[in-house]
This record gives sequence, C-alpha cells and structure tokens, in this order.
Amino acid sequence: MSLSREKEIIKMIEVQLGKGNVQRTDRLVEDLGAESADIANLIAATEEKYDIAIKESEIARILTPADLFVLVEKKLNVP
Repeated sequence: MSLSREKEIIKMIEVQLGKGNVQRTDRLVEDLGAESADIANLIAATEEKYDIAIKESEIARILTPADLFVLVEKKLNVP
C-alpha cells in the first residue's frame, strides 16, 4: 500500500504544479517552482484525501514529495 500511496502523492504534486516526472527527492520550491499558494492547496488536498490534519509546524518541514509521504504515513499509522 505504501508504494501506491507514494505514487498517489507524487501524482497530486504533478497535477497541482502542472509538472511531469516529479521525483521523490525533488525540492518543491527550488526544483519544482511551487509557491506558497501551491503548497497550501497541496496540503489541503492531502488532508482531504487521507482524512488527516497537518499542522503549520509540520508544513515547514515538507520540502520534498518524500517528506510529504513520510508525514502522511506517520499520521495514518498512528493508533
């Protein structure tokens, strides 16, 4: 399930930013050109899709698709 979830997150980022071939280690701002509104929309879409809440302090640590994936996994695996 985790691999497909990672692919889902990367696909969401590609759609949100209008980019193709996004890699898990691409930096959202520096490599992909994401702006603050893009990040906000991405976080909102992630929260809705996975029914989780992401804190502002956590958003600051999301620099790559892999960071977002790890955070989602952590939140979904909390009992």
